[in-house]
Amino acid sequence: MRGGSVVTQSGVVEADIQIEGEIVTAVGRNLDGTVIIDAAGCWVLPGAVDPHVHISLEGHSTTAPLLDDLVGATTAGLYGGVTTVGAYVQRTPDRDIVGAMEALIEYGNGNAAADFLINGLLLPGDDVESAIRGGAELGVTSFKALLAYNKAGLMFDDETLIRIMHLVSEVGGVALIHAENGGAADFLDSVERSRGVTNASFLRSQPGVFEAEGMFRSATFAEVAGTRLLFVHLSSKEGADMLRRLRSGALGHRIACETQPHYLALTNQEVLERGPLGKVGPPLKEAEDVAAVWKAVVDGDVTHISSDHSPKSSAVKLAADHILDATYGGIPGVEPMLPLIYELGFKTGRLQIEDVARLTSTAAAQNYGIYPKKGTIQPGSDADLVIIPKEAERRTIVSENMHGPSDYSLYEALYSTGFARDVIRRGKLALRNGELTDENHRGRFLHRIGEQ
Repeated sequence: MRGGSVVTQSGVVEADIQIEGEIVTAVGRNLDGTVIIDAAGCWVLPGAVDPHVHISLEGHSTTAPLLDDLVGATTAGLYGGVTTVGAYVQRTPDRDIVGAMEALIEYGNGNAAADFLINGLLLPGDDVESAIRGGAELGVTSFKALLAYNKAGLMFDDETLIRIMHLVSEVGGVALIHAENGGAADFLDSVERSRGVTNASFLRSQPGVFEAEGMFRSATFAEVAGTRLLFVHLSSKEGADMLRRLRSGALGHRIACETQPHYLALTNQEVLERGPLGKVGPPLKEAEDVAAVWKAVVDGDVTHISSDHSPKSSAVKLAADHILDATYGGIPGVEPMLPLIYELGFKTGRLQIEDVARLTSTAAAQNYGIYPKKGTIQPGSDADLVIIPKEAERRTIVSENMHGPSDYSLYEALYSTGFARDVIRRGKLALRNGELTDENHRGRFLHRIGEQ
């Protein structure tokens, strides 16, 4: 690759990138070798890492039917510059969670459009010891526990939560925490139902203070268990305040946090106006919460960005009688993740281009144990590159402009000039002028080893 503004961890350099096979071998001026891409007038970023992607496996998913499996999600991601995903895997009616991991590894190797790691989504009823130890033997070192959705049977009690943390610590992994308080939310849910449900009932049933409480409780258990924590979707002012407190304390070096573009761009107004289409978990909140989450991003307390990709049809989202019974999620987010952070962060002046690379690639790779193979442009790293023209036309983020199966978009009022023109995936040109070039997908499972 020749002639781009290459975004490295040391800053932006005008340089060529030499690639041999699948690996970056040099970054510098006037390098020898075949020119795969002329990147003059473009930013060259490390391939984006989206570690928070929900998929169906053999037709099964935790909530209402998801429209993407691993191949669909990774293909959509390539259009947005995502070259590595973290796919959530949970038990299915036919397989325990370790068996489901094995099935996804077998399916994904050679079929996925991007490399992938696996996050184990633990659920009540799992044998958590065999799930965590068995997952670690397969190369899975990140395990998620929900502190929400008690009535749905997805929330862990405190005793099991601290046990999970001990086990995750023993295998050198990281505990991914959905921080809320499902029991308290169930009570407020019943209050709203007794008063008569409106779209405003949703946020009232799950206020931001519950997120802060779940974060503090998780950190307390993690301190006892010696566990690394990663909060998976910061959404509130109260949560941002708690995150700042935790990361500035003695445990700060063991706590990471991600948020998603919807918590940086959208408010509860989406729910008031669009009802169940705007229902995500945790809920979208208010303008002051958006400002607080942005501050946490700029200050570095939010370590990286993910998408929480979970595409569903509008018919499924709107099937229930009211907002409290509607299904969660549904955002087709893997494709617009990097473009939105580029537009909302870099183009507005909130972030430098180096921050965009850190937030959408480097820090996620570090937090999930795949750095420096992924997340950076340096000799020895995988040649995963995203080329974004510095001057490009706006593209609105409506479903018709995206490359997934969802028929709606929460981001339809937004646009970006930061979509990938070209993507190089492990040394091969995967996207050229916005179009896929390689239908012979060559994604690989990323086997990870826990920290010892």
